[in-house]
Amino acid sequence: MYIQIVEVVLGVPFGYEPNNELNKLLEDFRKMINFCIDYAHKRRITSYAKLRKGVYEEWKRRWDYSTHFCHSACKIALAMLKKYRKKHREGKTEAKKLFMQLDPELYRFYGDKIRISVRPRQFLFINLKFGEYQKKFIYSWKEGKLKIGEVTINENKIIIPFKKEVDLQNPEEWIAIDINESNVTAVSSNPHVLRIDHELRTVHTTYFIIRRGIQKLAKYKPRTAQKLLKKYSDREKRRTEDLCHKISKKIVDFAKQHNLGIVMEDLKGIRKRIKKGRQMNRRLHNWNFRRLQFYVDYKAKLNGLPVVYVNPKGTSSLCPICGGRLAPNGHRLMRCLRCGYEKDRDVTAGINMLRMRGAPLPLKAINEDSNPLLSEMERIVIKC
Repeated sequence: MYIQIVEVVLGVPFGYEPNNELNKLLEDFRKMINFCIDYAHKRRITSYAKLRKGVYEEWKRRWDYSTHFCHSACKIALAMLKKYRKKHREGKTEAKKLFMQLDPELYRFYGDKIRISVRPRQFLFINLKFGEYQKKFIYSWKEGKLKIGEVTINENKIIIPFKKEVDLQNPEEWIAIDINESNVTAVSSNPHVLRIDHELRTVHTTYFIIRRGIQKLAKYKPRTAQKLLKKYSDREKRRTEDLCHKISKKIVDFAKQHNLGIVMEDLKGIRKRIKKGRQMNRRLHNWNFRRLQFYVDYKAKLNGLPVVYVNPKGTSSLCPICGGRLAPNGHRLMRCLRCGYEKDRDVTAGINMLRMRGAPLPLKAINEDSNPLLSEMERIVIKC
């Protein structure tokens, strides 16, 4: 049996009580990043070693912190410049938000608090706020099941990345997931059809209408409108993240119960490829496929389930039996004129993904003398 060992990283947010010393450190770290960005931009430096060597002496004259802060500032500065150049923009970027990343040499994690080495033999202790969700990771870390990586600190939270090595087996059965605006349809080779009806599109539409109403108020009360826009944008983000977590958990729990590998479409760059007017662009912008795929991916790997991606081209328009072009035949039904295959287009997409992965198709009693038809599958409808 093929086994692949991979490292899965999950960033867990912790709350904390801000203090003046930490705020000063965050402000100084922002200045370090911008200093490194300015130095690298003027000299067109893209190498970490070259930037680190070039800024070190001047950095020591400006700040008296532990030298690992210089290392972290150089890494972040180069990453920000690389991202900025990738968007084909001229000039340089700058760090505006207060945040910092600490490598393991700069801090020590105790479970309920962390200790930051600010200067040689000078430490800053921060008490952490956490609930039942964070306690699960703390207990696993204390038992030696998890490791930790670079910590990120901003004005409100401390994000601690927990690392876990998992064995990904290559199972005999797979489940293909087709993510749509109003539902997620998963087809497994055992066979099952898992259809999850969700309200993500309704949530986005509701808050779009609310924001459009607030924007009319902006002419008369711009500050009030700005506060309301942020309030409802944050609320929309929390609701969609919560729904994505619930949907992905149901999918992964089902896959774990039946020991299924997961197949998904590689939808990277789909928003750039599809341009069909303002309304379609807005719908694609509000489509949470990447977030949902990310949640499914890391939850599956944490449970030892492999995840693979396939090319989405033709998954909903080609017959999974004979490869012929499908034609619409009623609401969401697709029919093959060559072999007579007829199924829901989302189910068809899942079957095609299984075929592309090389997984066994959910066939039943295929008669060689007649056109092969897919068996009826168990349908599980879950409302989120």
